[in-house]
Amino acid sequence: MMKKPLLFAHRGFSGQYPENSPLAFQMAVEETHVDGIESDVHISKDGELVIMHDAEVDRTSNGSGFIKDYTYEELLQLDIGSWKSPEFAGQHIWNFDQLLDFCKETKVLLNMELKNYEVFYEGLEQRVIDAIVAHDMVDQVFVSSFNHISMQEFKRLYPDIKTGLLYDKPFLDIDKYIERSNADNMHPRYMLLQYQPELVQLYHDRGMKVNTWTVNDEENIRDMIQRGVDCIISNNADILCRVADEMCGE
Repeated sequence: MMKKPLLFAHRGFSGQYPENSPLAFQMAVEETHVDGIESDVHISKDGELVIMHDAEVDRTSNGSGFIKDYTYEELLQLDIGSWKSPEFAGQHIWNFDQLLDFCKETKVLLNMELKNYEVFYEGLEQRVIDAIVAHDMVDQVFVSSFNHISMQEFKRLYPDIKTGLLYDKPFLDIDKYIERSNADNMHPRYMLLQYQPELVQLYHDRGMKVNTWTVNDEENIRDMIQRGVDCIISNNADILCRVADEMCGE
């Protein structure tokens, strides 16, 4: 049997349900046996930490414009389900506290992506730290971002929460880069591990976990398991769990 990686539902069970909706989180837990959920956090106009992938609400709601220009109460009026299908009408945005409560209650891990690059949210790192600590979930949550400066700052502020560097393009001189980053984990897009197959061993040799995304089809899920990654994040949590069970045992 192969080593079984951690299995994460990307934005909840987003292959079947509206991404980052309460329903997608609930169904990830009820309909699959993922180890964790991956999600995204922004800050509203009035300072609420809110759950959505894009900096703008247009793609996944019936609203328009940037999250930063909405108050939390205004965001709560948006329908974040109908864009996927009319049957999902009436889904509404969660704040970060609600997602933390859900993960704590259901005992699933949480990978929180700090969306700190299209819009640069001042103080986002400390706000996320404060919420995680307040919920007593330091060992249940790890964070990641495409903004690697943000991850450096997060690690400086609170070293006990694991950080990861998201990236989707190859690096020059990766050794020097990861030494400077002070990150715990690397989060490469899965194609980069196929392009540079030596990376999994390189990161492991440096004591880092390899958490890859967004692996949605059976062939590539199998490939990532065979390469020995530590975590696979997928929109299709049902396929992910089935393939991992077949290859690694339940």
